[in-house]
Amino acid sequence: MLKHRILATLATLSIFAIAGCESGSDPVAPATSDDAATESNAVLGGRVSYDFQAFDVPAEMGNYTSAFGNNNLGTIVGNYAAPDGNAHGFIYRNGRFIDVAVPDAASFDRGSLTDINELGIAVGSFTDVDDVAHTFVRGPFGNIAALPDRAPDALSSEGYGINNRGTIVGNFRDAAGIRHGFIWRAGQYTTFDPPGARSTRLNAINDRGEIAGQYTDAESHVHGFILRDGNIQPVEFPGAVSSRASSINNRGHITGFYNNDDGVWHGFVYRDGEYTAVDFPGSIDTVAFGINDWGTFVGTYDEFSRGFVAVPRRH
Repeated sequence: MLKHRILATLATLSIFAIAGCESGSDPVAPATSDDAATESNAVLGGRVSYDFQAFDVPAEMGNYTSAFGNNNLGTIVGNYAAPDGNAHGFIYRNGRFIDVAVPDAASFDRGSLTDINELGIAVGSFTDVDDVAHTFVRGPFGNIAALPDRAPDALSSEGYGINNRGTIVGNFRDAAGIRHGFIWRAGQYTTFDPPGARSTRLNAINDRGEIAGQYTDAESHVHGFILRDGNIQPVEFPGAVSSRASSINNRGHITGFYNNDDGVWHGFVYRDGEYTAVDFPGSIDTVAFGINDWGTFVGTYDEFSRGFVAVPRRH
């Protein structure tokens, strides 16, 4: 159920329960030659290479780990499948996993966390018993609160990114089922859709207010973009059939993923005007999500069955 829900999202593209578990190692620290996977290949003149490390919740918690966001303090958020197969969120901090489950959520989707800022405020979404998705935030001390939906008749409302000012971005489906991007700032919503977009998703926002996202055009092609000072700048991996911009840090570095004609997902980093393809070594596919200001990014591979952390290699 968890894997299918995430893949479906890609195609469109209170109190909490807590259980702490020790992690076997710190995946945010640079890997040594003994525990690091082989570095990825850099293409198109990219000068940065990475040490990849698998990142999974402990077996007693569950499996199917996906890492979606990380902050500059090394905290990672995402979701996983509990032993009963239902989706739970997690926070990884100081070598420990914290289980996050939204009260009164549907049993199959107790919540997923997609981003966390330096203040320890995380954003994510959950599904209620009527099968409607809602945005929620988790405070640094564990309090959980749901945001009001973008519209009273919205079929879903999902938050994906949060910056240190507390601005949240995401998307919602209106009564007709059309997806639109939203920005939640100072308790007010703004809707955003690029011109001609048939569907929009806003994925991340940095402290300068720059937003990473994606939209689907009338021909069903998916395009990544950055919204900067009101202007849309395309983020398209060269030669790709479709591209998505999933995160942007305060230095303007972007992570995302793309596919070619074979439909296989590949991650990429865009920085200083250059694209670098990033695939977890030996994987059948790779999706890159959140990137922090140190250039460390997180994601998932092998059909959302494993999480990873990628640390820039020191040269």
